[in-house]
Amino acid sequence: MKNYNPNGKNNFITIAVGLVYFWFGALKFVLDMSPAEELAKNTIHELTFGLVPDRLSIILLAIWEVGLGILLIFGWFRRQAVILGLVHMVCTFSPLLFFPNEIFGNAPLSLTLVGQYIMKNLIIIAALVSVYERKQVAQMGRAPTTIKKQSVINRVWGAKNLLKKHGVNYENPF
Repeated sequence: MKNYNPNGKNNFITIAVGLVYFWFGALKFVLDMSPAEELAKNTIHELTFGLVPDRLSIILLAIWEVGLGILLIFGWFRRQAVILGLVHMVCTFSPLLFFPNEIFGNAPLSLTLVGQYIMKNLIIIAALVSVYERKQVAQMGRAPTTIKKQSVINRVWGAKNLLKKHGVNYENPF
């Protein structure tokens, strides 16, 4: 695997998820354009105990999804965007508790179209988890160190001191 680039695959996944978020969010800006609008309104109504008006909740959700899509597409604040996406994904499963009759069919393990729409989010969760970038954790309780870029003069001076330390005469090596 000579040209293997794991970041390239992660970028592709991140952009693909970002496009889905952007597209689905953009549909919510137009009244009755999104097939998930009614489900989203009802779910947010339940989650907020009816304190947020339905139209406002859809606009806020649209802003969240489009904004998240832009962050993922362009790779801006990737770590934070993934966390926001995972929070959103947890909320998308709440209809399983609030509206089970709309999610599950009559046969065992059968799902309605709405249920399938929700369950596909497992793929988005897996994609988000796979591109999550962990923070550098300090080892042995020390803070992470950054390597300061040295100037040419400092590097030469350091090399001279190192040579002196090992008994090499750098002015006349022979």
